Amino acid sequence: MFNAKPFNERSRRHLLCLDLSRDDAAPELEQEIRIGRCRRLLAFARSAEWPVSHVYPRAGGRSPRPVAGLEPLPSEPVYYRTGASAFSNRVFSRAMRDQYDTELVILALSLSPTAVGTALAAHDLDLGVALVGDTLSREGMDAPGIEAIETIARALVSPFVQVRATDDLIDVRRGLRLVQA
Repeated sequence: MFNAKPFNERSRRHLLCLDLSRDDAAPELEQEIRIGRCRRLLAFARSAEWPVSHVYPRAGGRSPRPVAGLEPLPSEPVYYRTGASAFSNRVFSRAMRDQYDTELVILALSLSPTAVGTALAAHDLDLGVALVGDTLSREGMDAPGIEAIETIARALVSPFVQVRATDDLIDVRRGLRLVQA
């Protein structure tokens, strides 16, 4: 029932910035730390030339405002979802179907039904799925959801989604240069 497409070095990664929009409240320290991790991973993905997509909920008449530093570049596609998954946008769904041998890296600030629904839909398309765990809120309802996914991932031989840390996805060697002493 749950089997993951294993990621290997020949696989491509596609970063999905999911619902990274701000609200009117000022972010607290813990949220600022998580947003900083998002910025770091997004900057790395762009420098590593990963495809990057942004998905926001379709709001009645009001466009979502991206979190500062996580705004899409003009070259990055922006999709608006109508359901509980990024795949509810037909154009996004078609684009991902054409990306064989791809690991979808889901970057979100909470373990919302949208994040889980998107992970399951990606799995149904036989895509590898990684959920960036250290950017997710550990407050309220998110903590049990993350624990449930991590428990399932450990319990099953082939998990449908991998919960990964930002540092695990960033190749720190990429930024290092040899210098002569």
